[in-house]
Amino acid sequence: MKMELRFLKGDRLYVLVLIFVLVFNAIILSHGRDTDKVKRPAVSAAQAFESQETKKQEMEKLLANNKDLFTVFGLVSFLILAITLLGLVIDIVILPAIVSGKLNIRSLSPPRAKWNMWDVCKVVILFLFFGYMIILSEAFLARIFPVFKTDNFRMMVNSSILDTLAVLFIAYFTVFQYKEPLAALGLSTSNFLKNVFYGVVGYIALLPILVLILAIIAFIINITRYVPARQPVVELFLKEKGVAFLTYSSLFAAIVGPIIEELFFRGFLYGALKKYIGIFWAMTATAGLFAALHAHIVGFFPIMALGMLLAYIYEKTGSLVSSITVHMIHNFSMVLLVFLVKQVGIV
Repeated sequence: MKMELRFLKGDRLYVLVLIFVLVFNAIILSHGRDTDKVKRPAVSAAQAFESQETKKQEMEKLLANNKDLFTVFGLVSFLILAITLLGLVIDIVILPAIVSGKLNIRSLSPPRAKWNMWDVCKVVILFLFFGYMIILSEAFLARIFPVFKTDNFRMMVNSSILDTLAVLFIAYFTVFQYKEPLAALGLSTSNFLKNVFYGVVGYIALLPILVLILAIIAFIINITRYVPARQPVVELFLKEKGVAFLTYSSLFAAIVGPIIEELFFRGFLYGALKKYIGIFWAMTATAGLFAALHAHIVGFFPIMALGMLLAYIYEKTGSLVSSITVHMIHNFSMVLLVFLVKQVGIV
């Protein structure tokens, strides 16, 4: 009974922290709406679409006048087409054998999580709480250090601190509280190169699906004349000019981010969810949440398809190395494409 009472006392702390997070979030959202009403000029969908068309024409004109840039774009387009066709071959020839179980790609025994969904909720609550604490701290520090008034600098600091904290929180609830090895989260160097290879092949197999989804979305956008807003991270790369900052952000987005996100979404969250709702629904739920947190409405389905692959390949191999490889390839490719668009200068 005493142990149960202690447990309840500990949970009360998380409930109080959650209430703080919800109240603070409501204040921020309310302030954001008021700011948007004041600052955002009214732009019709037609005007935005015409602006996009103008930029497209300017880009075509620039490519026509710059042979080196035209060559680079041509090579990139050819490379994407070639890899997509290779992915189509993999989907037709190899994927059915993997799905049916005739081709076994498992590297490790399926990790079974001892932690539960309440532990996952605790990590999320702590993550949000410290995120808001960092925001409040930066508001204070901005009065002393003007650099904290820069959006890009704050984004870099926030991401670095919060991702470090996320690893510590996950480690606490797995390694320290449940005495589990890192392999329970899918982190292992066993069959490392083989799992990297599986990740590369998996991403190539995903490309035809991504291309199809993007083609459908482009068709719908063209019909509806809807112009989606850029994601903040894309805006960051397009607008930022500092070499040091761009280098750090690129490495973070392509290497550190995928490791932390796979550790949480596949290693920690998926492992807990699978015990309650089974493999398929756990894959779907984690992929949906992954997409919702990473993209706006236009990017939701491509990112969800990526999330499904990440969960599937983790389930099949039993190793986070394979899903981290997929995630790194995707993020690195996106960073390169953004820099390529930036190089054109039509942003």
